[in-house]
Amino acid sequence: MNVGGYRPSNTWLRRQLDTSWHRWVAICFAGAAAVSVVMAAFIAPRQATVRMQYEIAQLTRSVDHLEGERRRLLLEREALTSPAALAAQLDTLDLAPVGPDQVGHLTPAGELVFPQPSPTPARPNPARSKPR
Repeated sequence: MNVGGYRPSNTWLRRQLDTSWHRWVAICFAGAAAVSVVMAAFIAPRQATVRMQYEIAQLTRSVDHLEGERRRLLLEREALTSPAALAAQLDTLDLAPVGPDQVGHLTPAGELVFPQPSPTPARPNPARSKPR
């Protein structure tokens, strides 16, 4: 039996979308933010420590280099100012040999004292020492 007539149709109605996923996304976002904050709290001090260790290593390497440079310069200065090197370069440096009577020293009071010249011993006069 075929009954003809009006068939109800509700195609003009739009189905309401499911909005429960908004809450799920908000919870996931809040969880991700919480995990990120916790990880940052644990990782940040470690990162700072590692960064400081690298800076310490770099400064140690720099100090070692500067100490080596200082040692090299001290050795070079000692070689250039050694008495043997200066004696070999007297003419080129316009230096003159210094006698013992020209060498002075400082007293604890800060005065410069030169040694007293020692009297030269008298030579025997050959004319006087004739045997009689």
